[in-house]
Amino acid sequence: MLRLRVNAAGVIGFCFLAVGCGVAPAAEGETILAAEQGIIVMNGLDPDYFWEPSTQQALRALARAPLPDAMGGSGAAVLLSKSEGRHLLERVVACALPEGAAVETSSGRSFGGSIGLAPRWSSAPLSDAAARRWMTACLLQSLNATGANVAIRLTGGHPALADAPDSEAAEYTVRDAIMFGDLFDQVRPTAYACADNALVDACGVALSTRTLQRICGQSPSCRITVLGHCDAVCDRDRAGAPTCSAGRAVYPESIASSLEPLVALSAGGPTCGVLDLLSGLL
Repeated sequence: MLRLRVNAAGVIGFCFLAVGCGVAPAAEGETILAAEQGIIVMNGLDPDYFWEPSTQQALRALARAPLPDAMGGSGAAVLLSKSEGRHLLERVVACALPEGAAVETSSGRSFGGSIGLAPRWSSAPLSDAAARRWMTACLLQSLNATGANVAIRLTGGHPALADAPDSEAAEYTVRDAIMFGDLFDQVRPTAYACADNALVDACGVALSTRTLQRICGQSPSCRITVLGHCDAVCDRDRAGAPTCSAGRAVYPESIASSLEPLVALSAGGPTCGVLDLLSGLL
């Protein structure tokens, strides 16, 4: 599966059992994703930085050129100037390019691919609408303003999101959220999310505000539109891959996330007594 190159499972498990626990973000320069089996990533990008207008402008600037060329452009310069931007740029390349591919900055800093949702970006601008949408969904799923880095499984209709036959993906049984949109549209960027939380369903409570908190934090410039429960805006194919809608726009390039139930749960599933504890990390 895809994981941080640290022994994070025990730390995350403890966070699920302790109110207010936070996990420090990856150290600068540390590889965020390490390819093994399945599509399991660590979220944790800073939403306040991500949603700054200058950051969003930098992302769209990257899209106007092949990724290796964009590394020498104005968009990359903005991101490389801050540690948060370097972590974001690391995630951009990891989402876009497959394992084994890499791009370098003019200073020699290297960023490696991992998932491969937009491999053609290595030789052409990110102009294809489907590729832009896959990248958007991947980056939105990477956000977490709760102070924790949480392992999430990503699923969707892109071949790069397919699980290996012997992966550990089956362990990620708690639904989280579905993200979609097109942040790279040069005229009208969009970002959407819906709550796909099985705990919310089981306990009969209203949509948790934690969904908005995870992806937006306190950023006044947040452009995400939360559309309520995913059942109202998304359909799934036989493999479970979602296709979601926002207004008249349809997004086959939607990515769903799910989590590992790392608390002591009954055989019948999660209990309502742990809802607040778990939803705080979603």
